[in-house]
Amino acid sequence: MMEPPRPAPGPSTQTLDEDALIRAAQANPALFQQVYARWVTPVYQFAYARTGNRQDAEDLTSQIFLKAYQSWGRYKHKGRFAAWLFTIARNQINSHFRSKASSEVALEDAPPNAIDPDVLGTVIHSDEIARLVELIEALPAEEQELIHLRYVAELKFGDIALVLGRKEEAVKKALYRLQDRLQTQLEESHE
Repeated sequence: MMEPPRPAPGPSTQTLDEDALIRAAQANPALFQQVYARWVTPVYQFAYARTGNRQDAEDLTSQIFLKAYQSWGRYKHKGRFAAWLFTIARNQINSHFRSKASSEVALEDAPPNAIDPDVLGTVIHSDEIARLVELIEALPAEEQELIHLRYVAELKFGDIALVLGRKEEAVKKALYRLQDRLQTQLEESHE
C-alpha cells in the first residue's frame, strides 16, 4: 500500500479537532495538506478495495484529492466532510470504471487480503478469509461498495447515507442484513 506522506507534527495538527481543521483549511488553503494527511489513507484504501489494483488506486487517490482541492471553495461546512470527500471519491472511481467501459467493480487482481480481515472482524482463519473474499466478490457492486465504505474507508453510517443518497436507518439495515447473509453463507460453507 502507498505510504502516505506524514506532515511534521506541530501544534496546529495536534490541537485542532477535525471540524476546526476543515474550517481553518478553508480560510487558509495551505492547511489543505493537513486535511490530505488525515484522509489520504482511508481514501486510498477505499480506491484500492474498489479497483483491486495498486496503480489505479494511487492514481485515483491523486485525482480525488485534486478534485477536492479544486472544489474546496464550494464545500459548505456542515460537519460532514467525510461524506463530501467520499462522494467525490465514489464519483471519481465510478468515472474511472465507465472510462474503462466496465460497469462492474472487479477484484480479480486483488490479493486475498485486499479486504482487511481485522476490519471485518468476522473471520479468524485464512480459509475463512479466502471464502469471505469470494463471497464479497460475488456481491453486486452496490453491496460491495457498502462494505467498502463502512469497513475499508471506516465511514460512519450518517456519512455513508449521505454518500449513497439514502437514509441512515436504511444504510444500517442494509449493512446488518448483508453481514447476516455473509455470516450464514460462511457457516454453510463450513458444514
